[in-house]
Formats: sequence, structure tokens, C-alpha cells
Amino acid sequence: MFSKIPQKYIDHLTLRDLEDLIELKKRNGEISELLRERERLRLELKRIEDTIEQLERSQIKSMDERRQEEGTGEENHSSPDFLKGRRKKNLKDYIAQVLMEANEPLSPADIQKRLPEVGYNSSSTNPRSFYNTVFQALQRYEIFQKDHKKYRLADEAIQGDQPVVEILPKKKTRLKDFIIQVLSEANSPLKVSEIASRVVIFGYQTDLEMDELTQRVAATLKKYLNKDFDWDSQRYRLASRN
Repeated sequence: MFSKIPQKYIDHLTLRDLEDLIELKKRNGEISELLRERERLRLELKRIEDTIEQLERSQIKSMDERRQEEGTGEENHSSPDFLKGRRKKNLKDYIAQVLMEANEPLSPADIQKRLPEVGYNSSSTNPRSFYNTVFQALQRYEIFQKDHKKYRLADEAIQGDQPVVEILPKKKTRLKDFIIQVLSEANSPLKVSEIASRVVIFGYQTDLEMDELTQRVAATLKKYLNKDFDWDSQRYRLASRN
């Protein structure tokens, strides 16, 4: 038990010291056992997650095959398909398919509800989190045009009888532009932290951590204070235009 402790130190240990060492050895054994159990559970969780992913892929594939079978014999009346021929189908492709089949503007919530109908099933267990993902996609790509509080496909989404080859993100814009958009759609002045959260939801792309982004938002607000933004009791709003 004490093989790693030199004999000259053991000779000077009291009975209490020896008892403490024995207890420490016992605890180390318990920790090792718990670590082994944690690793076993980690591997089991990974196996379960892999199984879920395989089942989800199989379900999507089955729905795609069923949709293709239902469309057999209707080539003269078939509509463009944003999913056909794409090896890697992303969320944006499924959203485009939902909007095309709806043939009318839809709210982000309605789009979220209809995604399973076109074969997309999210692995997210948090509906609100998935809603934010859908909303961010609608904000990010040019093909999705805002129509009041709803979204529709851009007129150039279909070229002839075929959908566009690639759905491209919007051109990069300045943080200031996103802040203006956030404040223009807010019902009341916002704190810096609230603005920072909303610019991400509105599609602002950044690798910054939230604290760093909040600092950058604050610096941008101060830079354009009294020109584009007004400050009122630690909250910001758009500057009034005369």
C-alpha cells in the first residue's frame, strides 16, 4: 500500500498519519471505480446517440422514398423540389421546400410545424431552441424574404422550372446595421445585453463569446451615440430624425 513512500518517511509517521493514509488509499480506489463507471456510461450514451441518429436518418430516407413514390406518374404536374439531387440536405433546403409548397407567406412557427411534412425531423428536444434555429436561418439567407411578420420565397428562387442551384447567405453587413434593425423592431429601448442577444438572432455572424460581443455592441452604440442612437437610463433606442 505504501510502496511509493520511502521507508525513512514511514518510520516517522504516527498512528493517526497511517490511518489517514489508509483512508486516502480507500478514497482513491473509490474515485478510480467512479471514473471507470463514468467512462462506461459515456460510451453507453454515445452508443444510444448513434442509434438515435441512425433511426432519424432512416426515417428521413423512408419519407423521401415515399414522397418519390407518390410523385411517380405525375411528371407533367410536378413542382420544383429544393431537396431533389442534393447530397447534403440542410435545414435551409427544407425551409425552402415548406415555403414553396405553402405558396404563401408563413410565420417562423408555422414553418417549424410543417418541417416534418417535408421530411425534416430535428434532434433537438427543446422546441424553443429549434424555433430560434429556424428563425436564424430565415434571417441568414437571401432566398427568404420577410413579408410583414412572415416569410416567403424570393421571386428569383425558381429559375425556369428548377429551383436555384445554391441557397446563399446574405451579404455581410456591419454590426451597426444589425443594431439598427434590432432597435427598429423593438417596442421599447433595450439594454446592451438585450441588443447583443438579438443581433445574433437576427443573423449576425460572429465567433465572439457573448461577453465580448456585448462589449463590441456597447462600443458601437457609443461610437454612433446622438447620431444613430439615443441613450436613456442605461437603455438605447434609435435616434429621432427631424
